Amino acid sequence: METLKKIFGNTTHLKLLLLFYNNDGYFDNITGLTKQLGKSHVTVRKVVSDLVSAGILKELDIGKSRVVMINTENPCTKAVFQFLNEIKKIEEEKRKRESAKERLFQMY
Repeated sequence: METLKKIFGNTTHLKLLLLFYNNDGYFDNITGLTKQLGKSHVTVRKVVSDLVSAGILKELDIGKSRVVMINTENPCTKAVFQFLNEIKKIEEEKRKRESAKERLFQMY
């Protein structure tokens, strides 16, 4: 979502939030997240710690692995995802308007 990048920058926090937002039910360990995000283990561990502290993410032990997943029960998570949904709707409407303008100009 380009609007979010313009507002918040292209931060690892935003990338991680969007990874979970765009992939319903997604979970992974820190190593998998580092590969997905293209960031160092230390950076991803810090971001995960920040978002766990905020209640947005949670870490669970599954067997011998420690996985990270979205905390859907947290009111802050719900608010963040509602915000992301609103931005997504705004961007979709903007694309529709721009596409309609382009079609109109192609006619002439």
